Amino acid sequence: MSIAPVLSAGWLLLAPPVSAFAFSSLVVTVTRRPHLSTPRSLTSSAATNDVNRSIRLMMSSPTASDAAGVASYSTLPTKWRDVLSGGPNDKQQWNRMASNLFPPLAPSSHKGSHGRIAIFGGSEKYTGAPYYAARSALHAGVDLATVFCAEEATVPIKCYSPELMVQGVYSVEELDMLLDEEEGLLNELDRCRQSENLMTTEMNEAELAQTMEKLEHSNEKQHLLIQNELLKKDDEMEALAERLEKMKTLEEDLQNLKERREASVGNIADAITATFPTLHALCIGPGLGRHPLVFSAAEKVILKAIESNLVLVLDADALFMLSLKEYRSVLDKLRNYDRCVMTPNLMEMRRLNAAISSEADDDEEEGSSPSVDGLPRGYKNIIVQKGNIDTIINDCLTMQCEEEGGLKRSGGIGDVLAGTITAFMALDA
Repeated sequence: MSIAPVLSAGWLLLAPPVSAFAFSSLVVTVTRRPHLSTPRSLTSSAATNDVNRSIRLMMSSPTASDAAGVASYSTLPTKWRDVLSGGPNDKQQWNRMASNLFPPLAPSSHKGSHGRIAIFGGSEKYTGAPYYAARSALHAGVDLATVFCAEEATVPIKCYSPELMVQGVYSVEELDMLLDEEEGLLNELDRCRQSENLMTTEMNEAELAQTMEKLEHSNEKQHLLIQNELLKKDDEMEALAERLEKMKTLEEDLQNLKERREASVGNIADAITATFPTLHALCIGPGLGRHPLVFSAAEKVILKAIESNLVLVLDADALFMLSLKEYRSVLDKLRNYDRCVMTPNLMEMRRLNAAISSEADDDEEEGSSPSVDGLPRGYKNIIVQKGNIDTIINDCLTMQCEEEGGLKRSGGIGDVLAGTITAFMALDA
C-alpha cells in the first residue's frame, strides 16, 4: 500500500501546516499494541531490524531492558522527504509499515467494522469545526462518524455532508434560560439577605425587657408612646417574618432549579454515553463552545469514557475546560489514562501548563517529576503539542514531526488533525 493516498486524503479538505494523516500515524504508533508487529518480510537486514525495534518499542510499553532502545527513536525520520529520499527498499519498507495502520479489508466485514467514531462538539456559533473533524475521520478510513451537538447546529452540519450522522443533544436556548433563572433567583435572595430592615429590626431579649420596664413606670402619655413603639415593632417583626418566608421560598426554588439543571446535564451526558458500546473512539472539543452547563456534561462524558475504557481525543474547548480550576480532578485522571490524546495549540498548552504547575506547587514538598518542554513527566496520556515543530509526548518518550506543510494557517486545521487522530486511534482500537 502506497503512503501517497494517505497523504492525498488529508489534503481533500484543506492543506494543514503538517500533514494531518502523516502526523496522526506518528501519534497512533505510540499506542500500538504488541500483536500489531511489523511483518516478517521487513526483517531482512540489520538496518531494518533497527527500525523494527524502534517501531516495536512504540507499539508497546518499554520495559527496563528496552530503555537503551528508546534512544533509537531519534533515528526515525521526522520529515517525509527523509522517508522518500531513501532507496527503493526503504520506500517499500515504509509503505508496508504505513499499511499496518489500517485493518485489512475482508469479505466478512460489515458497516462499522473499520471504525466507529463520534465527535462531541458543535454549538450555535461553531458548526464547521465538528464537520471538519468528523469528515476527516471518514477520509482517514473509518466507516461511521456521528456528531453530538447543540440542536441549533444540527441542520447546518447535516447540510454540510450527508455522510455524517448528526444528533442534537441539548438546546442552547433552554440551557441559557436555566442560567438566567438561576441568576435572577440568586440576585433576589442576595437582596433579601442584605436588606436594611433585616439587619435593623431584630429585637433581642434585652431590648424587650427594657421596653417592658419603661411601660411599667410610665405615666399615661408615656404609656401611649411606648405602646405605639411596640406596635411599630410588631409591624417590623411581621415584615421580617414575611421576608424570612420569602427567603425560604427562594431557597426552595433554587434547589428545584438545581435539580432541573442537573437533570438537563445528565440528559446530555446520557444521550452520548448510551452509544459507548458501539464506539471505538470519541473526540470532544471541536466547536464545543464554553457554556458552563455543556462543560458539566462534558465532564460526565469524560469520566464515563474512562470508566468504559474508551479511546478519547480532547481538543479545543475541551482543553480550555480542563484548564479551569473546577475541573482539575478530571485533568488529573486524564493524565493517568493511557487511552487519551490531547491536542493543544500554543495557547492551550500554556493554560494546561499553568493548571499542572499550580498542582505541582501544592505537592512541591513531596517532590515533583522532571519536566520536558514544561510538561511534567510520568503521566500515561499522550500530548500532541502543535507548533512550528510538532511534539508528541507521553510518559516514556518524546517524538517530533518537522514536516513543514502548508504555510497558510487556516481555521479548521486543528479540527482536521483531531479527527484524523481519532480515526487512527479507532482503527487501532
